[in-house]
Amino acid sequence: METDYDVVIIGGALAGASMGLLLRRERPDARVLIVERSTAFDFKVGESTSEIAGAFLTRVLRIGSWLSREQIAKNGLRFWFTSPGNDCLGRCAEIGPKLQVRLPAYQLDRAKLDTHVLDLARQSGCEVRRPAVIRNLELNGVGANRATLTENGIETSITAKWIVDASGRAAVIARHRGTLQNLSDHPTASLWCRFTGVADLDAHELIEKHPGLARRVWSQRSTATNHLTGDGWWAWIIPLQGGEVSVGITWDRRIFEMPTAGSIPDRLRGVLMEHPVGKYLMEHAVAVEEDARSYGTVAYQNTEVTGDGWATVGDSSGFMDPLYSHGIDFIGNTVWAVSRLILDSLSGNDVSEKVAAYDVNYRESYSRWFRALYKDKYYYLGDAELMNAAVLLDVACYFVGPVRMVWADHQKELCSLPYGGPIGSAFGKFMAFYNRRFVHLAAKRRANGTFGRRNVDHQFIFRDSFQPSFAVRNLLFDGLKAWARLEVSALFARRPATDPAATPAAPKPVMPPTAAAAAPATAYHSAPAPLPASPAMPLSVP
Repeated sequence: METDYDVVIIGGALAGASMGLLLRRERPDARVLIVERSTAFDFKVGESTSEIAGAFLTRVLRIGSWLSREQIAKNGLRFWFTSPGNDCLGRCAEIGPKLQVRLPAYQLDRAKLDTHVLDLARQSGCEVRRPAVIRNLELNGVGANRATLTENGIETSITAKWIVDASGRAAVIARHRGTLQNLSDHPTASLWCRFTGVADLDAHELIEKHPGLARRVWSQRSTATNHLTGDGWWAWIIPLQGGEVSVGITWDRRIFEMPTAGSIPDRLRGVLMEHPVGKYLMEHAVAVEEDARSYGTVAYQNTEVTGDGWATVGDSSGFMDPLYSHGIDFIGNTVWAVSRLILDSLSGNDVSEKVAAYDVNYRESYSRWFRALYKDKYYYLGDAELMNAAVLLDVACYFVGPVRMVWADHQKELCSLPYGGPIGSAFGKFMAFYNRRFVHLAAKRRANGTFGRRNVDHQFIFRDSFQPSFAVRNLLFDGLKAWARLEVSALFARRPATDPAATPAAPKPVMPPTAAAAAPATAYHSAPAPLPASPAMPLSVP
């Protein structure tokens, strides 16, 4: 059946533009339409990348030279801890590597990146309609899809062999089909803003006052993603090209209650000023006007991510947590895998079995990744000892597995998604097991009053930098030893009056639930509709 387009892509930011670019590079005769709702991209989260995202940007999209000129090279990640009563930055516990990172990763101005990749897609031959929206989807199978394109008030009926949803949290196809769900096991919320005047963690004045900071770490802290932690929450500090800094906070509503009074910048500053590192960084910071944002619900999932003649990529497939900056990892994985399916289909092949296999693969990977890294993690996020063991093991498993494999053979491994297959499943189960143990140990520490006991006057600096080889086994061994010490310590800890292992004890009250209803979205020119509410969780916070 003849159609107007081979592929219609909903959304022109990184995921959609990358999809169009890859399709046209490998099939220059493909008729690709990218429909973008905005006239210009604005500030968004997702600025920090990990090393799989670095591979996608540099080895797949091949924009490494541009990134080196226009963005900041990321220098790993760091965590900072404190305890009540401590007001000295130099006493705060720190987790992070001593040396520079080995692989490219970036701190991104997403508006600039999205614009650049969309320009590349247009130059490759993609047709770009902007500002425009897609309405009235009819997903009738390969070669029979229909939709209404609205541009400048004019509606046009279009047909396509494939329709790809790259609309991010708007999740046009998922809302159209009713397959979008809250991730009920992860009731997190987030708010953020850009600031100017944020202090420098490598400044002469700071090192002169706290010379131990320079002695224990040789790499640059200021270009890392710095995580400030508290009980049930963490905040990110991400530098951007030009001097602005992205500052945000994510919290678990079961544990931490975010202040509700004041503007988003004021609420952010109020929490961070209680942390010595946050006070140093934010004391003279000024919020950038019109750049404050919030999510009442961070984590969500899509119960079906591809079907006959349609697919979702990037955040339209689901999102878990920003802690380890894996958002662009999933963009790379899903865009590459779906582009292979579509190219195969455009060559005249029946891809129905591959489509079904990819759908199962994605959902299994999502579930394993969540259980391995994020389920109930906020119950021990504020304890430096527990997080030291977790970060060592998390990073080691990430680098010895997905990172090493993607850099060695991205064409194969980006398709398979993280923790797929028998070996990936085994790693996922191992990671989920130690994550559950740390939740258990955190509950015991809360009960006997030792939670966060080494959040001051103790440092956890990695002797090795992050690298995608079996040399990373040193981090794995260090993580196993740290875990063993925690288990032994728990054996000899004072036994609480009641068993704390039954459920993780929340130290603060849960925020009252609010009612929210979801309406299917047929257009994507307005703010995304709220996700379907689960009975026990609010969708928004004041």
